[in-house]
Amino acid sequence: MLVYEKITNITAKFKNNVVVLGTFDGVHIGHQKIIRRATQLAEKINGKSIVFTFSNHPLEIIAPERVPRKISNNRCKEKELSELGIDILMNIPFTKKFADISPADFLKMLQENLSPRYIVVGPNCTFGYKGEGTPQFLQDKEKEYGFIAEIPDAAYLHNKIVSSSRVRHALLDGKLALANELLGHPFYIEGEVVHGEHRGHILGIPTANIYISDKYVMLPDGVYAALVYVGGKKYQGAANIGDNPTFNVKARRVEVNIFEFDKDIYGQTIKVCFLKKLRGEEKFSSAAKLIIQMNKDIEDTKNYLKNYRDSRIDNILP
Repeated sequence: MLVYEKITNITAKFKNNVVVLGTFDGVHIGHQKIIRRATQLAEKINGKSIVFTFSNHPLEIIAPERVPRKISNNRCKEKELSELGIDILMNIPFTKKFADISPADFLKMLQENLSPRYIVVGPNCTFGYKGEGTPQFLQDKEKEYGFIAEIPDAAYLHNKIVSSSRVRHALLDGKLALANELLGHPFYIEGEVVHGEHRGHILGIPTANIYISDKYVMLPDGVYAALVYVGGKKYQGAANIGDNPTFNVKARRVEVNIFEFDKDIYGQTIKVCFLKKLRGEEKFSSAAKLIIQMNKDIEDTKNYLKNYRDSRIDNILP
């Protein structure tokens, strides 16, 4: 997949383009439905599928006080779009200039730089100044701008529309199974392994620490059965989300004990997939009691993962 981080005129190089518009935070099953339609159309006309999206949430410019926490970072979004078969990604910074562009001028910009034969959007997509560009606007402008508007029906799960906000609420409410259904794969985070207090080594159960940015949505505190990807290899693990109340540490993070793993990975980026919550976060009266519980968490995780099968996991390898 080719990735552009600024608007680039590709009309001389690529013909028969199918452009899909959206924010695609989380690339959930609703997004996947739209993207699959775009790739099908591109294949049909022997062309290229192009996602045009923004590297930051538009509300960061329009209404910073209302910016939602992100489900995934840009690297994860790129990986998932590539796995879905997108040929070209234009991941453009949303600016004040973009906020002020009219829907008609937005379409003119797409026409001049991407020359789309099809534009694919979800039924709730908006674009241009104050979101005045709508799917109906696209259909009205087909002949003027020389494209065909494709508007797949919304995706539903359990009789409710699938959306990024629904994924966020499921995660914040601790409804991990629902969030994973909405995403079409287990919820995961990725981040750099950083130094902590090294208590895991002292306790005999070393953990890899990833600090949690407030910019991203996260599950409630507790211990989760997890799969961990390090250097492209998959490992089992028990992941704790929280701030370590037993030792009065006030820094929320993910600490994951990676089973049968003893390499130094400080500074490396790892991926942690959350599969099932085992228990809530607890404060123990002593380190000895904490060790007993941690060993039980490891055993519970191994027992759960004995029968865990999910082909979707392989689609989100680092």
